Amino acid sequence: MNAKFIGIGTVAGGLVLLVVTFLADAIAQLITPYDFLSIGGMRAMDDPVMGLFFLYPFIFALMAAFVFDLVQSAIPGDWTKKGLLYGGILFILVVIPNMIVIFSSMVYPTGFYTSNILAGIIGYPLIGLIFAKVYGH
Repeated sequence: MNAKFIGIGTVAGGLVLLVVTFLADAIAQLITPYDFLSIGGMRAMDDPVMGLFFLYPFIFALMAAFVFDLVQSAIPGDWTKKGLLYGGILFILVVIPNMIVIFSSMVYPTGFYTSNILAGIIGYPLIGLIFAKVYGH
């Protein structure tokens, strides 16, 4: 296990995911506008616990970097192929099941799904590329 590479991947990947999340939401707002804060169960923006929302990209990046450390030698190809393949795997494992469970159990606006799918399609391959580059593949 390479703690240095996991740390670099966590910080860089977390920042990329945070930015991509906001960009994906801005794009979704143009396509299918919705009010994020009116979704049932959402905390108010002035709720201190809501600040933890901004840690999610870094926690996800940490877990994804840790798994990449474990599986990177089994992914074929150069760093670009490794990164894109790993990002695609993340998309399949995270976004698709997540969207199915939310769609089947909650009534959320179309923009919510659009935002989450865009964030996964863009963000996960980007962090895969970051991880692969950090590992020097």
